[in-house]
Amino acid sequence: MRREQPTAGTAFRRPAPTCHATAAPPTELVAKGYANRCSDRTGYLTPVGKLPSVTTVVGATKSEAAKAALAAWLARPGGEERSKAACARGTYLHTQTENWILGRPTCYHLAFGNYWKGMKPWLKEHFHSALGVECPVWHPAGFSGTFDCLGWTYDSCEIKLLDWKTSVRYREPEGEIIRGYYVQLAAYRAAIQWTYGIDVQHSLLVVARPLGKPDLYPRDFQLLNECEEEFFDRLRRYQQLQEATSHVVA
Repeated sequence: MRREQPTAGTAFRRPAPTCHATAAPPTELVAKGYANRCSDRTGYLTPVGKLPSVTTVVGATKSEAAKAALAAWLARPGGEERSKAACARGTYLHTQTENWILGRPTCYHLAFGNYWKGMKPWLKEHFHSALGVECPVWHPAGFSGTFDCLGWTYDSCEIKLLDWKTSVRYREPEGEIIRGYYVQLAAYRAAIQWTYGIDVQHSLLVVARPLGKPDLYPRDFQLLNECEEEFFDRLRRYQQLQEATSHVVA
């Protein structure tokens, strides 16, 4: 990979945008309790014990149609390799985005570099600053995780929960894949409220593509509330499945 010099430098340390909001924007994250990722990545250790991650809960409660589609995709020739490549490019993009926000050097990857090539100009033009990057959260209802970024964009003084994804092609906003991402964001929002006491009203899903600008999927508080309800429904289903499985094992 070709290393690039940092260009964001002060992005993480800029003050929150000045605006006429009714309340002063938060200036730091102060956690209630702790959430430490297990070394085997099977969950997080929290004040109420070991909890599953948001992605684990959402993945385990996908619709049967979504599970069948994924199984068929993996069963095609080269499916496992494509799956590993998708994970690798997601990790690459997250790392470069985090490094850029924090003012660290970024790298150009021969296979996945175009995803970062499209994301970087968007960040320069639209991203203002971050309150927190890759921060752990937990919720006493029984889940935990790590959100990508809590910060501000230049188009609003309202704090946003931002999530970085990659996709080879455009995804419909109401398709199951994007809907799953919305549900994840809503779960992180609920956990941020509990862990850090910050009420997030807006989210932005930023999906990098191999060519051109990233696709943007904003969500306001009403849609986040709807997705939050769905997540807690899925969390209850997940817990019921886990309980049933433990009884069978016992």
